[in-house]
Amino acid sequence: MSMSAPKAFFSLGFAIALWLPAPALHALPFADTVVSFTPGDSSFPGSIYGVEDDSGGIYTGLSGEGVFDARAVTALDGAVLGLGGSAGTPGSITLHFSRGEVVDGPGADLRLYDTFSFRDGFNLEISADGTHFMNAFFSAGDLSYFECSLQQPCTDDVDIAALQLDAFSYLRITAAGNIAQGFPEAYTLDAVEALHYRSSTVPEPGTLALLGLAAVGLAFARRRKD
Repeated sequence: MSMSAPKAFFSLGFAIALWLPAPALHALPFADTVVSFTPGDSSFPGSIYGVEDDSGGIYTGLSGEGVFDARAVTALDGAVLGLGGSAGTPGSITLHFSRGEVVDGPGADLRLYDTFSFRDGFNLEISADGTHFMNAFFSAGDLSYFECSLQQPCTDDVDIAALQLDAFSYLRITAAGNIAQGFPEAYTLDAVEALHYRSSTVPEPGTLALLGLAAVGLAFARRRKD
């Protein structure tokens, strides 16, 4: 027996709607936008901020002493940005999850990756609006450990359960604690990952239109059946 036109119409529309890309719960797990970067300064010769590329060809951005490139901190690829300021004014970077927010869940909610040499220290602040920040985490670092790499990253996990903020999309990292000298100087950030994430992306117009057509087809089929 052949399928009726309304049922065929609904099945086709529904199948296409399911096939089209839709926003996933973890569609964008890494902080993807650099809001601002203030490099630190130092009085030590050879101590300077910049990008060190140990990605093995994965990273395609700029690198070198005194260089800043947002691509170095928006993907976990082995390219790091040294914030600078181990002896002087500490460097600071503000990042944003532009398509969602980190939310409070079981255990840690955020993970920071350092994939270069020393395990440097830093201070972390978080914000829901990008204006009002609160202290969320401090790492003193450990300069006796200098084997951070992409294959064996040094990670710091942050749980926001004890904070008076159940979701945020902005974070600010400032070099602090124990920080090594030399290039790249101070905390060397590779990427920041959301372990519990809520996407704010809405379905594309084409997806919504096809879902609407499928719903109309279903309603029409039910009327014919009745």
